[in-house]
Amino acid sequence: MSEEQTVRARVIKASVSPTTNQIYKDDFYGLYGDIVEPPYNLKELKLIGEYSSILQQCVDAYKTNIIEFGIEPDYKLDINSEDIKENVKEQAETEWTRLDEFIRYLNMDESPEKILGYAIDDKEKTGNGYLEIIRDGLNVPVGIEYADSQYMRICKRTEETDVNYKILENGAEKTVSRKKRFRKYVQLIDDKKVYFKEYGDPRIMNKETGEFGEGISEDLQANEIFHFKIGSETYGKPRWIGNLISLYGARKAEELNLMYFSNGRHIPAAITVSNGKLDDASYEALQEYMNDLQGTDNAHKFLLLEAMGTTEESVTFGEEKIMPAKVEIKSLAEVLQQDALFLEYDNNTRQKIRSSFRLPPLYTGEAQEFSRATADTARKVTEEQVFQPERKALARVLNTLFLEPLGFSYVKLAIRGADFHDPVEISKVLTPFIQAGSVAPNDLRPLLENVLGVKLDPFSDEYNVPIQVITREVANDPLSSILNIEKSKEGSEQSDLINLLKDMRDLLEDIKQ
Repeated sequence: MSEEQTVRARVIKASVSPTTNQIYKDDFYGLYGDIVEPPYNLKELKLIGEYSSILQQCVDAYKTNIIEFGIEPDYKLDINSEDIKENVKEQAETEWTRLDEFIRYLNMDESPEKILGYAIDDKEKTGNGYLEIIRDGLNVPVGIEYADSQYMRICKRTEETDVNYKILENGAEKTVSRKKRFRKYVQLIDDKKVYFKEYGDPRIMNKETGEFGEGISEDLQANEIFHFKIGSETYGKPRWIGNLISLYGARKAEELNLMYFSNGRHIPAAITVSNGKLDDASYEALQEYMNDLQGTDNAHKFLLLEAMGTTEESVTFGEEKIMPAKVEIKSLAEVLQQDALFLEYDNNTRQKIRSSFRLPPLYTGEAQEFSRATADTARKVTEEQVFQPERKALARVLNTLFLEPLGFSYVKLAIRGADFHDPVEISKVLTPFIQAGSVAPNDLRPLLENVLGVKLDPFSDEYNVPIQVITREVANDPLSSILNIEKSKEGSEQSDLINLLKDMRDLLEDIKQ
């Protein structure tokens, strides 16, 4: 008669867990209705850059190349043109000075580039960026403030209202009226709500209740909000949202690697016992061994297993025989994913996130594989395809916000970009034109200003001629240039010198003949 053999399995693991217990609470929970609920948790999107090894670099690249090179006033027309009337030129110069002062004091605490940079940071992380527009007693915009996107929500559209716009028709300014439905915005911080109206809404709104009406005291009137967003829906969506799972996966891979280094002496293994079993004391010792894996103090320990052999009764003589126990430890490390696979996964995730922003590795500090030629090409393509359109769109928004209310006609806000001009390369291109006499000195003054970093005054028309022309004149008549200079000077004291030089010229001509 044979007895069935049974196999018992026990799983022994560490009792620690690396998973997070963090909960992203929505402070607006229970308030949605007239307030539109966003499609994603904005607080989680705002903070997710802190848990990613690539997202913040991409956002910083956008901020730096879109706005941080500076905002400056610029003329809409060439004021040095001969066709410009003097009164128009004077008005343009006055507007330039006013706009320069307006930019300087757009925010009293930080530069306008910093405030707009905060809004761009929010827009790229959450899909939404907000600016608070502040007006003075004359209803003219005088300042901007940053509004944190994680505390802002959008309300449903209000009823139609008439809005006046100034347009140009056949070159003449004309005022037209259009109906528009504006939105309201609400901010919630520490259980306190503050309402804002959409920029351009002519109605007066109570900032505490969000209701429109007349007779609201000035200290309770709501300011305006301008909403930067990605997409056409009520709330914007970040451009990288399609790679959200990859971003979380890369984070989990890094947490797994961290646990591996923290518990580095643990090797996954199977312990098999033949013809015996572990007693309770050995099992408890093994469990304690697993629980004490963490920390450098436990980095070197020995494991001693004691197994009891099974008793077998002899069929012939009825004697009991103890079978020797056999203990084997088999490593299971080869069935696990190797570290190189995690590195490849992380690299693929970085490429996906950069692709969402359409950025080459050069802009995120990964330029190991770039030569100067490939780096210049990558910069120029990214500037043309990514940063220039974003810069132009932002400049158009700023001009729409401020130019008409401030009454500017001949100036505009301009956002500077990176300078890709190489003076060495430009000089090589200009050399044949200079040698052909096609370039006057004033044509090269702007380039020289960029090289020297100083402002240079242009030459007068008398000296603003190609060098070949001057050389030819001197070769034909060595004294002509001197005579021309003297003729240009006023005063009777020069007449004797001029006559003397003429006599010398006549004498030299006689000698030559």
